Amino acid sequence: MKRRTWLLIGSLVGFLAGVFPGCQGGPEQYDLAIVNGQIIDGSGNPWFRADLGIKDQKIVAIKNKIPADQAKKVIDASGLIVAPGFIDIHTHADEDLIRIPGCENYVSQGVTTLIGGNCGGHEFPLASLFDEIKKPGIACNFASLAGHNTIRRQVMGMKMGEPDSEEMARMKDLLRQEMAAGAMGLSTGLSYLPGTYSKTAELVELASVVAEYGGFYASHIRNQGKNITAAIEEAIKIGEENNLPVEISHIKLADEDVWNQLDLITRPVEAARARGVEVTLDQYPYTATSSGFASSFPQDVFEGGHEKFLERLKDPETYERIKKTIIANRLTSGRGIDKLEAILIARCQKFPEYEGKNLKEILARQGKPASAETGADLIIELVKGGDASAIFFQMDEKDVEALMKLPYVMIGSDGGLEKVGVGSPHPRSYGTLARVLREYVRERQILGLEEAIRKMTSLPAQTLRLLDRGLIKTGFFADVVIFNPEEVKDQATFANPHQYSRGMVSVIVNGQEVLAGGQFTGQRPGQILYGQGYRPD
Repeated sequence: MKRRTWLLIGSLVGFLAGVFPGCQGGPEQYDLAIVNGQIIDGSGNPWFRADLGIKDQKIVAIKNKIPADQAKKVIDASGLIVAPGFIDIHTHADEDLIRIPGCENYVSQGVTTLIGGNCGGHEFPLASLFDEIKKPGIACNFASLAGHNTIRRQVMGMKMGEPDSEEMARMKDLLRQEMAAGAMGLSTGLSYLPGTYSKTAELVELASVVAEYGGFYASHIRNQGKNITAAIEEAIKIGEENNLPVEISHIKLADEDVWNQLDLITRPVEAARARGVEVTLDQYPYTATSSGFASSFPQDVFEGGHEKFLERLKDPETYERIKKTIIANRLTSGRGIDKLEAILIARCQKFPEYEGKNLKEILARQGKPASAETGADLIIELVKGGDASAIFFQMDEKDVEALMKLPYVMIGSDGGLEKVGVGSPHPRSYGTLARVLREYVRERQILGLEEAIRKMTSLPAQTLRLLDRGLIKTGFFADVVIFNPEEVKDQATFANPHQYSRGMVSVIVNGQEVLAGGQFTGQRPGQILYGQGYRPD
Protein backbone atom coordinates (compact mmCIF):
# COMPACT_ATOMS: atom_id res chain seq x y z
CA MET A 1 0.00 0.00 0.00
CA LYS A 2 2.80 2.39 0.93
CA ARG A 3 4.68 1.59 -2.30
CA ARG A 4 1.53 2.27 -4.34
CA THR A 5 1.00 5.59 -2.56
CA TRP A 6 4.58 6.72 -3.26
CA LEU A 7 4.22 5.75 -6.92
CA LEU A 8 1.07 7.85 -7.21
CA ILE A 9 2.77 10.80 -5.55
CA GLY A 10 5.75 10.43 -7.87
CA SER A 11 3.51 10.37 -10.93
CA LEU A 12 1.67 13.47 -9.74
CA VAL A 13 4.93 15.38 -9.18
CA GLY A 14 6.12 14.41 -12.66
CA PHE A 15 2.84 15.52 -14.17
CA LEU A 16 2.94 18.90 -12.42
CA ALA A 17 6.56 19.44 -13.45
CA GLY A 18 5.58 18.93 -17.07
CA VAL A 19 2.61 21.29 -16.88
CA PHE A 20 4.45 23.89 -14.80
CA PRO A 21 8.09 23.74 -15.93
CA GLY A 22 8.95 26.75 -13.77
CA CYS A 23 8.39 24.53 -10.74
CA GLN A 24 11.20 22.18 -11.68
CA GLY A 25 14.40 22.18 -9.76
CA GLY A 26 17.80 21.41 -11.24
CA PRO A 27 20.32 23.38 -13.28
CA GLU A 28 20.10 25.28 -16.55
CA GLN A 29 16.39 25.80 -16.83
CA TYR A 30 17.18 29.17 -18.49
CA ASP A 31 19.77 30.24 -21.03
CA LEU A 32 20.19 33.52 -19.14
CA ALA A 33 18.93 34.93 -15.87
CA ILE A 34 19.02 38.60 -14.90
CA VAL A 35 18.76 38.93 -11.15
CA ASN A 36 18.43 41.66 -8.49
CA GLY A 37 17.57 44.43 -10.97
CA GLN A 38 14.99 47.19 -10.89
CA ILE A 39 12.66 46.43 -13.79
CA ILE A 40 11.08 49.24 -15.76
CA ASP A 41 8.81 47.26 -18.05
CA GLY A 42 8.24 49.90 -20.77
CA SER A 43 4.56 50.48 -20.03
CA GLY A 44 5.17 53.70 -18.10
CA ASN A 45 4.40 51.98 -14.79
CA PRO A 46 6.75 52.43 -11.80
CA TRP A 47 9.73 50.13 -11.47
CA PHE A 48 9.59 46.89 -9.52
CA ARG A 49 12.19 44.40 -8.39
CA ALA A 50 12.24 40.93 -9.95
CA ASP A 51 14.43 38.39 -11.75
CA LEU A 52 14.09 37.56 -15.44
CA GLY A 53 14.52 34.13 -17.00
CA ILE A 54 15.35 34.00 -20.72
CA LYS A 55 15.27 30.91 -22.91
CA ASP A 56 15.17 30.34 -26.69
CA GLN A 57 15.15 34.08 -27.48
CA LYS A 58 12.15 34.82 -25.24
CA ILE A 59 11.44 36.12 -21.75
CA VAL A 60 9.92 33.04 -20.12
CA ALA A 61 9.88 33.97 -16.44
CA ILE A 62 9.50 37.07 -14.25
CA LYS A 63 9.98 35.89 -10.66
CA ASN A 64 10.82 37.13 -7.23
CA LYS A 65 13.86 34.84 -7.21
CA ILE A 66 15.66 32.67 -9.76
CA PRO A 67 18.37 30.44 -8.21
CA ALA A 68 21.78 30.74 -9.85
CA ASP A 69 21.92 27.01 -10.66
CA GLN A 70 18.86 27.31 -12.90
CA ALA A 71 20.60 29.36 -15.61
CA LYS A 72 23.57 28.79 -17.90
CA LYS A 73 24.58 32.40 -17.28
CA VAL A 74 23.52 34.85 -14.58
CA ILE A 75 23.81 38.65 -14.81
CA ASP A 76 23.69 40.38 -11.44
CA ALA A 77 21.85 43.66 -12.06
CA SER A 78 22.07 44.96 -8.48
CA GLY A 79 21.76 48.75 -8.51
CA LEU A 80 20.93 48.72 -12.22
CA ILE A 81 17.85 49.31 -14.37
CA VAL A 82 16.53 46.44 -16.48
CA ALA A 83 14.33 47.67 -19.36
CA PRO A 84 13.12 46.62 -22.79
CA GLY A 85 15.63 47.21 -25.57
CA PHE A 86 15.20 50.60 -27.16
CA ILE A 87 13.43 50.83 -30.52
CA ASP A 88 14.65 53.70 -32.70
CA ILE A 89 11.68 54.36 -34.96
CA HIS A 90 13.51 56.83 -37.19
CA THR A 91 16.92 55.93 -38.57
CA HIS A 92 18.66 55.89 -41.92
CA ALA A 93 20.58 52.67 -41.28
CA ASP A 94 19.41 50.71 -44.35
CA GLU A 95 22.26 49.57 -46.61
CA ASP A 96 24.89 50.57 -44.02
CA LEU A 97 23.83 47.48 -42.07
CA ILE A 98 25.77 45.44 -44.62
CA ARG A 99 28.88 47.56 -44.06
CA ILE A 100 28.48 48.03 -40.29
CA PRO A 101 26.59 44.92 -39.09
CA GLY A 102 27.70 45.39 -35.48
CA CYS A 103 25.60 48.57 -35.15
CA GLU A 104 28.04 49.76 -32.49
CA ASN A 105 27.01 53.41 -32.34
CA TYR A 106 23.44 52.32 -31.62
CA VAL A 107 24.18 49.34 -29.38
CA SER A 108 26.18 51.63 -27.08
CA GLN A 109 22.96 53.62 -26.55
CA GLY A 110 20.87 50.54 -25.74
CA VAL A 111 19.14 50.29 -29.12
CA THR A 112 18.06 46.77 -30.06
CA THR A 113 15.81 47.58 -33.06
CA LEU A 114 16.43 50.00 -35.92
CA ILE A 115 13.72 51.22 -38.30
CA GLY A 116 14.91 52.37 -41.73
CA GLY A 117 13.27 53.53 -44.95
CA ASN A 118 12.39 56.92 -43.47
CA CYS A 119 11.97 60.35 -45.09
CA GLY A 120 10.76 58.81 -48.35
CA GLY A 121 13.86 56.77 -49.15
CA HIS A 122 14.61 53.06 -48.91
CA GLU A 123 16.98 50.57 -50.48
CA PHE A 124 15.11 49.11 -53.45
CA PRO A 125 14.00 46.39 -53.67
CA LEU A 126 13.51 45.51 -50.02
CA ALA A 127 13.61 41.76 -50.58
CA SER A 128 17.15 42.03 -51.93
CA LEU A 129 18.25 44.29 -49.08
CA PHE A 130 16.88 41.86 -46.51
CA ASP A 131 18.68 38.97 -48.18
CA GLU A 132 21.97 40.89 -48.18
CA ILE A 133 21.61 41.87 -44.53
CA LYS A 134 20.99 38.28 -43.47
CA LYS A 135 24.28 37.03 -44.97
CA PRO A 136 26.69 38.59 -42.44
CA GLY A 137 24.03 38.83 -39.73
CA ILE A 138 23.33 41.97 -37.70
CA ALA A 139 23.61 42.91 -34.06
CA CYS A 140 20.28 44.78 -33.93
CA ASN A 141 16.87 43.89 -35.27
CA PHE A 142 15.90 45.80 -38.41
CA ALA A 143 12.65 46.78 -40.10
CA SER A 144 11.99 49.17 -42.95
CA LEU A 145 9.35 51.39 -44.43
CA ALA A 146 8.90 51.74 -48.18
CA GLY A 147 9.90 55.23 -49.35
CA HIS A 148 7.66 57.25 -51.66
CA ASN A 149 10.61 59.16 -53.14
CA THR A 150 12.30 55.89 -54.07
CA ILE A 151 9.19 54.48 -55.71
CA ARG A 152 8.39 57.72 -57.55
CA ARG A 153 11.94 57.93 -58.85
CA GLN A 154 11.75 54.34 -60.10
CA VAL A 155 8.68 55.18 -62.18
CA MET A 156 8.90 58.91 -62.98
CA GLY A 157 12.55 59.81 -62.51
CA MET A 158 12.96 63.48 -61.63
CA LYS A 159 9.88 64.60 -63.55
CA MET A 160 7.73 67.30 -62.00
CA GLY A 161 3.97 67.16 -62.24
CA GLU A 162 1.33 64.62 -61.39
CA PRO A 163 1.60 60.97 -62.43
CA ASP A 164 -0.66 59.82 -65.23
CA SER A 165 -2.85 56.78 -64.74
CA GLU A 166 -0.19 54.37 -66.01
CA GLU A 167 2.51 55.87 -63.77
CA MET A 168 0.20 55.73 -60.76
CA ALA A 169 -0.61 52.08 -61.46
CA ARG A 170 3.09 51.24 -61.68
CA MET A 171 3.87 53.07 -58.42
CA LYS A 172 1.07 51.21 -56.66
CA ASP A 173 2.34 47.90 -57.99
CA LEU A 174 5.85 48.65 -56.71
CA LEU A 175 4.46 49.66 -53.33
CA ARG A 176 2.48 46.39 -53.16
CA GLN A 177 5.69 44.54 -53.96
CA GLU A 178 7.54 46.28 -51.11
CA MET A 179 4.70 45.84 -48.62
CA ALA A 180 4.54 42.13 -49.45
CA ALA A 181 8.32 41.97 -48.98
CA GLY A 182 7.78 43.10 -45.41
CA ALA A 183 7.70 46.92 -45.35
CA MET A 184 6.09 48.34 -42.22
CA GLY A 185 4.36 51.11 -44.13
CA LEU A 186 4.92 54.07 -46.43
CA SER A 187 7.22 56.99 -45.68
CA THR A 188 7.39 60.33 -47.45
CA GLY A 189 10.05 63.02 -47.60
CA LEU A 190 8.07 65.97 -48.89
CA SER A 191 10.85 68.53 -48.69
CA TYR A 192 13.19 66.24 -50.63
CA LEU A 193 13.39 65.38 -54.31
CA PRO A 194 11.30 64.09 -55.99
CA GLY A 195 8.73 63.93 -53.18
CA THR A 196 8.44 67.69 -53.19
CA TYR A 197 6.91 67.44 -56.68
CA SER A 198 3.98 65.35 -55.46
CA LYS A 199 0.54 66.59 -54.48
CA THR A 200 -1.69 65.37 -51.67
CA ALA A 201 -4.02 63.43 -53.98
CA GLU A 202 -1.10 61.31 -55.23
CA LEU A 203 -0.14 60.40 -51.67
CA VAL A 204 -3.71 59.62 -50.62
CA GLU A 205 -4.04 57.18 -53.50
CA LEU A 206 -0.68 55.51 -52.84
CA ALA A 207 -1.45 55.20 -49.15
CA SER A 208 -4.57 53.20 -50.02
CA VAL A 209 -2.19 50.36 -50.90
CA VAL A 210 -0.67 50.49 -47.42
CA ALA A 211 -4.13 50.04 -45.92
CA GLU A 212 -4.42 46.73 -47.78
CA TYR A 213 -1.39 45.43 -45.88
CA GLY A 214 -2.04 46.75 -42.38
CA GLY A 215 0.78 49.32 -42.45
CA PHE A 216 1.08 52.93 -41.33
CA TYR A 217 2.03 56.28 -42.87
CA ALA A 218 5.16 58.14 -41.71
CA SER A 219 6.03 61.56 -43.06
CA HIS A 220 8.84 64.05 -43.17
CA ILE A 221 6.29 66.77 -43.74
CA ARG A 222 6.56 69.58 -46.33
CA ASN A 223 7.27 72.36 -43.88
CA GLN A 224 8.57 72.67 -40.32
CA GLY A 225 8.33 76.45 -40.12
CA LYS A 226 5.59 78.98 -40.82
CA ASN A 227 3.44 76.46 -42.68
CA ILE A 228 3.90 73.57 -40.27
CA THR A 229 0.21 73.36 -39.31
CA ALA A 230 -0.86 72.90 -42.94
CA ALA A 231 1.90 70.33 -43.42
CA ILE A 232 0.72 68.33 -40.39
CA GLU A 233 -2.87 68.52 -41.60
CA GLU A 234 -1.81 67.14 -44.97
CA ALA A 235 -0.17 64.14 -43.28
CA ILE A 236 -3.28 63.57 -41.18
CA LYS A 237 -5.52 63.77 -44.26
CA ILE A 238 -3.45 61.10 -46.06
CA GLY A 239 -3.80 58.76 -43.10
CA GLU A 240 -7.37 59.58 -42.20
CA GLU A 241 -8.74 59.02 -45.70
CA ASN A 242 -7.21 55.54 -45.65
CA ASN A 243 -7.87 54.72 -41.99
CA LEU A 244 -4.13 54.51 -41.37
CA PRO A 245 -2.09 55.44 -38.29
CA VAL A 246 0.02 58.56 -38.94
CA GLU A 247 3.54 59.05 -37.61
CA ILE A 248 5.13 62.47 -38.12
CA SER A 249 8.90 62.33 -38.29
CA HIS A 250 11.44 64.34 -36.27
CA ILE A 251 8.90 66.96 -35.20
CA LYS A 252 10.31 70.42 -34.59
CA LEU A 253 9.74 74.15 -35.00
CA ALA A 254 12.66 74.69 -37.35
CA ASP A 255 12.22 78.38 -38.12
CA GLU A 256 13.00 81.16 -35.66
CA ASP A 257 9.80 82.94 -36.73
CA VAL A 258 7.69 80.20 -35.09
CA TRP A 259 9.81 79.33 -32.06
CA ASN A 260 7.75 78.78 -28.89
CA GLN A 261 4.47 78.44 -30.79
CA LEU A 262 3.81 74.85 -29.80
CA ASP A 263 0.11 75.12 -30.61
CA LEU A 264 1.01 75.10 -34.30
CA ILE A 265 1.80 71.41 -33.72
CA THR A 266 -0.48 70.37 -30.86
CA ARG A 267 -3.66 71.95 -32.24
CA PRO A 268 -3.94 69.85 -35.44
CA VAL A 269 -2.54 66.70 -33.81
CA GLU A 270 -4.84 66.75 -30.81
CA ALA A 271 -7.88 67.65 -32.92
CA ALA A 272 -7.19 64.60 -35.09
CA ARG A 273 -6.64 62.34 -32.09
CA ALA A 274 -9.91 63.60 -30.57
CA ARG A 275 -11.81 62.42 -33.65
CA GLY A 276 -10.14 59.02 -33.63
CA VAL A 277 -7.10 59.40 -35.88
CA GLU A 278 -4.04 57.67 -34.43
CA VAL A 279 -1.32 60.33 -34.73
CA THR A 280 2.10 60.04 -33.10
CA LEU A 281 5.31 62.03 -33.44
CA ASP A 282 9.00 61.39 -32.94
CA GLN A 283 11.82 63.78 -32.06
CA TYR A 284 15.55 63.90 -31.33
CA PRO A 285 16.92 65.88 -28.35
CA TYR A 286 19.06 68.46 -30.19
CA THR A 287 18.58 71.99 -31.53
CA ALA A 288 20.26 71.23 -34.86
CA THR A 289 18.99 69.35 -37.90
CA SER A 290 21.04 67.58 -40.56
CA SER A 291 20.33 67.15 -44.27
CA GLY A 292 21.54 68.19 -47.70
CA PHE A 293 21.28 71.68 -49.15
CA ALA A 294 19.00 70.84 -52.07
CA SER A 295 15.81 71.61 -50.12
CA SER A 296 17.01 75.24 -49.81
CA PHE A 297 16.85 75.70 -53.61
CA PRO A 298 13.89 76.41 -55.91
CA GLN A 299 12.82 72.84 -56.57
CA ASP A 300 12.09 73.28 -60.27
CA VAL A 301 15.81 73.73 -61.02
CA PHE A 302 16.39 70.02 -60.32
CA GLU A 303 13.76 68.69 -62.71
CA GLY A 304 15.31 66.15 -65.05
CA GLY A 305 18.27 65.41 -62.80
CA HIS A 306 21.72 66.77 -61.98
CA GLU A 307 22.90 67.43 -65.54
CA LYS A 308 19.83 69.57 -66.23
CA PHE A 309 20.52 71.45 -63.00
CA LEU A 310 24.09 72.19 -64.11
CA GLU A 311 22.80 73.49 -67.44
CA ARG A 312 20.33 75.82 -65.73
CA LEU A 313 23.08 77.27 -63.53
CA LYS A 314 24.70 78.73 -66.65
CA ASP A 315 21.76 81.08 -67.07
CA PRO A 316 22.55 84.28 -65.06
CA GLU A 317 18.90 84.96 -64.22
CA THR A 318 18.39 81.42 -62.94
CA TYR A 319 21.59 81.61 -60.90
CA GLU A 320 20.47 84.85 -59.25
CA ARG A 321 17.03 83.38 -58.52
CA ILE A 322 18.69 80.44 -56.82
CA LYS A 323 20.92 82.72 -54.75
CA LYS A 324 17.98 84.79 -53.56
CA THR A 325 16.08 81.66 -52.55
CA ILE A 326 19.05 80.25 -50.60
CA ILE A 327 19.62 83.55 -48.82
CA ALA A 328 15.94 83.75 -47.87
CA ASN A 329 15.67 80.09 -46.81
CA ARG A 330 19.02 79.54 -45.13
CA LEU A 331 21.05 82.68 -44.56
CA THR A 332 18.65 85.30 -43.18
CA SER A 333 17.88 85.83 -39.49
CA GLY A 334 15.53 88.27 -37.80
CA ARG A 335 17.09 87.45 -34.43
CA GLY A 336 20.65 88.39 -35.34
CA ILE A 337 21.86 84.79 -35.60
CA ASP A 338 24.98 84.40 -37.73
CA LYS A 339 23.75 81.76 -40.15
CA LEU A 340 27.20 81.25 -41.64
CA GLU A 341 28.39 80.06 -38.24
CA ALA A 342 25.22 78.03 -37.66
CA ILE A 343 25.79 75.70 -40.62
CA LEU A 344 28.46 72.97 -40.35
CA ILE A 345 29.50 70.60 -43.11
CA ALA A 346 28.98 66.98 -42.01
CA ARG A 347 30.03 65.17 -45.18
CA CYS A 348 31.29 66.38 -48.53
CA GLN A 349 32.74 63.88 -50.96
CA LYS A 350 34.19 66.49 -53.32
CA PHE A 351 35.66 68.68 -50.57
CA PRO A 352 36.38 66.44 -47.55
CA GLU A 353 38.58 69.17 -46.10
CA TYR A 354 35.37 71.13 -45.36
CA GLU A 355 33.96 68.46 -43.03
CA GLY A 356 33.53 69.71 -39.48
CA LYS A 357 33.85 73.36 -40.49
CA ASN A 358 31.14 76.00 -40.67
CA LEU A 359 30.48 78.15 -43.73
CA LYS A 360 32.27 81.16 -42.25
CA GLU A 361 35.41 79.10 -41.64
CA ILE A 362 35.32 77.73 -45.18
CA LEU A 363 34.94 81.21 -46.68
CA ALA A 364 37.89 82.44 -44.61
CA ARG A 365 39.92 79.50 -45.85
CA GLN A 366 39.02 80.51 -49.42
CA GLY A 367 40.02 84.12 -48.74
CA LYS A 368 36.49 85.40 -49.30
CA PRO A 369 34.45 87.83 -47.19
CA ALA A 370 31.75 86.35 -44.99
CA SER A 371 28.38 87.50 -46.34
CA ALA A 372 25.04 86.04 -47.31
CA GLU A 373 26.00 86.41 -50.97
CA THR A 374 29.30 84.55 -50.68
CA GLY A 375 27.64 81.96 -48.46
CA ALA A 376 25.00 81.33 -51.13
CA ASP A 377 27.71 81.00 -53.79
CA LEU A 378 29.48 78.43 -51.59
CA ILE A 379 26.29 76.40 -51.12
CA ILE A 380 25.68 76.39 -54.88
CA GLU A 381 29.23 75.18 -55.43
CA LEU A 382 28.69 72.34 -52.96
CA VAL A 383 25.49 71.22 -54.68
CA LYS A 384 27.16 71.46 -58.08
CA GLY A 385 29.68 68.93 -56.82
CA GLY A 386 26.94 66.47 -55.89
CA ASP A 387 25.56 68.11 -52.74
CA ALA A 388 26.88 67.76 -49.21
CA SER A 389 25.22 66.98 -45.90
CA ALA A 390 25.24 69.71 -43.32
CA ILE A 391 24.21 70.42 -39.73
CA PHE A 392 21.86 73.39 -39.29
CA PHE A 393 21.32 75.00 -35.89
CA GLN A 394 17.72 76.19 -36.22
CA MET A 395 15.64 75.14 -33.19
CA ASP A 396 15.04 76.54 -29.72
CA GLU A 397 15.73 74.40 -26.65
CA LYS A 398 12.43 75.39 -25.02
CA ASP A 399 10.57 73.78 -27.92
CA VAL A 400 12.63 70.60 -27.65
CA GLU A 401 11.66 70.34 -23.97
CA ALA A 402 7.99 71.12 -24.55
CA LEU A 403 7.63 68.56 -27.33
CA MET A 404 9.36 65.88 -25.28
CA LYS A 405 6.72 66.17 -22.56
CA LEU A 406 3.84 65.36 -24.93
CA PRO A 407 2.59 61.81 -24.28
CA TYR A 408 2.30 60.92 -27.99
CA VAL A 409 5.90 61.92 -28.81
CA MET A 410 8.53 59.15 -28.92
CA ILE A 411 12.30 59.31 -29.34
CA GLY A 412 13.94 58.72 -32.73
CA SER A 413 17.49 59.63 -33.67
CA ASP A 414 17.14 60.43 -37.41
CA GLY A 415 20.73 59.18 -37.51
CA GLY A 416 22.60 56.42 -39.26
CA LEU A 417 25.22 53.77 -38.70
CA GLU A 418 28.66 55.34 -38.44
CA LYS A 419 32.27 54.27 -38.84
CA VAL A 420 34.42 55.98 -36.25
CA GLY A 421 36.41 58.81 -37.82
CA VAL A 422 34.51 59.02 -41.12
CA GLY A 423 33.05 62.47 -41.75
CA SER A 424 31.72 64.81 -39.09
CA PRO A 425 28.16 63.57 -38.56
CA HIS A 426 25.44 64.91 -36.31
CA PRO A 427 26.04 63.54 -32.78
CA ARG A 428 22.49 62.15 -32.73
CA SER A 429 23.79 58.98 -34.42
CA TYR A 430 25.92 58.25 -31.36
CA GLY A 431 24.01 59.85 -28.52
CA THR A 432 20.26 60.38 -28.93
CA LEU A 433 18.82 57.87 -26.48
CA ALA A 434 21.59 58.16 -23.92
CA ARG A 435 21.27 61.96 -24.09
CA VAL A 436 17.58 61.75 -23.17
CA LEU A 437 18.41 59.57 -20.16
CA ARG A 438 21.25 61.84 -19.04
CA GLU A 439 20.15 65.38 -19.74
CA TYR A 440 16.36 65.26 -19.83
CA VAL A 441 15.81 62.63 -17.12
CA ARG A 442 18.72 62.65 -14.67
CA GLU A 443 20.04 66.20 -14.89
CA ARG A 444 17.10 68.39 -15.83
CA GLN A 445 14.17 66.14 -14.83
CA ILE A 446 12.09 67.09 -17.86
CA LEU A 447 10.85 63.46 -17.93
CA GLY A 448 10.60 60.72 -15.36
CA LEU A 449 12.69 57.63 -16.11
CA GLU A 450 9.66 55.37 -16.61
CA GLU A 451 8.10 57.80 -19.11
CA ALA A 452 11.35 58.26 -21.02
CA ILE A 453 11.70 54.50 -21.39
CA ARG A 454 8.07 54.18 -22.54
CA LYS A 455 8.88 56.68 -25.31
CA MET A 456 11.78 54.45 -26.42
CA THR A 457 10.06 51.06 -26.11
CA SER A 458 6.34 50.34 -25.94
CA LEU A 459 5.23 53.52 -27.75
CA PRO A 460 7.28 52.84 -30.92
CA ALA A 461 6.40 49.13 -30.67
CA GLN A 462 2.72 50.06 -30.55
CA THR A 463 3.08 52.36 -33.55
CA LEU A 464 4.90 49.67 -35.52
CA ARG A 465 2.48 46.94 -34.38
CA LEU A 466 5.35 44.92 -32.97
CA LEU A 467 3.14 42.79 -30.79
CA ASP A 468 5.91 40.84 -29.03
CA ARG A 469 8.53 43.52 -28.39
CA GLY A 470 8.79 46.76 -26.43
CA LEU A 471 7.84 45.40 -23.00
CA ILE A 472 9.37 43.24 -20.29
CA LYS A 473 6.70 40.57 -20.43
CA THR A 474 6.64 36.79 -20.53
CA GLY A 475 6.37 35.48 -24.07
CA PHE A 476 8.00 38.60 -25.52
CA PHE A 477 11.32 38.50 -27.34
CA ALA A 478 14.23 39.04 -24.99
CA ASP A 479 15.41 42.44 -26.22
CA VAL A 480 16.68 43.86 -22.95
CA VAL A 481 18.99 46.64 -21.76
CA ILE A 482 20.71 46.84 -18.39
CA PHE A 483 22.17 50.21 -17.46
CA ASN A 484 23.32 52.38 -14.61
CA PRO A 485 20.93 55.37 -14.40
CA GLU A 486 23.61 57.45 -12.65
CA GLU A 487 26.26 56.79 -15.29
CA VAL A 488 24.44 56.55 -18.62
CA LYS A 489 25.80 59.35 -20.75
CA ASP A 490 26.06 60.53 -24.33
CA GLN A 491 29.61 61.59 -25.20
CA ALA A 492 29.20 62.66 -28.82
CA THR A 493 29.36 66.40 -29.47
CA PHE A 494 29.13 68.53 -32.59
CA ALA A 495 32.86 69.19 -32.38
CA ASN A 496 33.73 65.55 -31.66
CA PRO A 497 30.83 63.33 -32.76
CA HIS A 498 32.58 59.96 -33.03
CA GLN A 499 32.19 58.90 -29.39
CA TYR A 500 30.16 55.97 -28.15
CA SER A 501 27.69 56.48 -25.34
CA ARG A 502 28.49 55.11 -21.87
CA GLY A 503 26.56 53.52 -19.02
CA MET A 504 25.02 50.53 -20.78
CA VAL A 505 26.21 47.42 -18.92
CA SER A 506 24.48 44.83 -21.10
CA VAL A 507 22.44 44.94 -24.30
CA ILE A 508 20.57 41.76 -25.16
CA VAL A 509 19.01 41.08 -28.57
CA ASN A 510 16.80 38.02 -28.97
CA GLY A 511 18.32 36.53 -25.84
CA GLN A 512 22.00 37.07 -26.75
CA GLU A 513 24.33 39.73 -25.40
CA VAL A 514 25.67 42.11 -28.04
CA LEU A 515 27.13 44.26 -25.26
CA ALA A 516 28.41 42.55 -22.10
CA GLY A 517 30.12 44.34 -19.25
CA GLY A 518 30.10 47.46 -21.42
CA GLN A 519 32.05 45.71 -24.21
CA PHE A 520 30.84 44.72 -27.68
CA THR A 521 30.66 40.94 -28.01
CA GLY A 522 30.61 40.62 -31.80
CA GLN A 523 27.43 38.53 -31.66
CA ARG A 524 24.85 39.12 -34.43
CA PRO A 525 21.51 37.76 -33.24
CA GLY A 526 19.41 40.50 -34.86
CA GLN A 527 16.42 39.60 -37.01
CA ILE A 528 14.56 41.19 -39.91
CA LEU A 529 11.18 42.30 -38.55
CA TYR A 530 8.44 42.21 -41.15
CA GLY A 531 5.28 44.27 -41.45
CA GLN A 532 1.83 42.76 -41.01
CA GLY A 533 1.38 42.44 -44.76
CA TYR A 534 4.48 40.28 -45.24
CA ARG A 535 3.93 37.53 -47.79
CA PRO A 536 6.94 35.19 -47.93
CA ASP A 537 6.02 33.89 -51.37
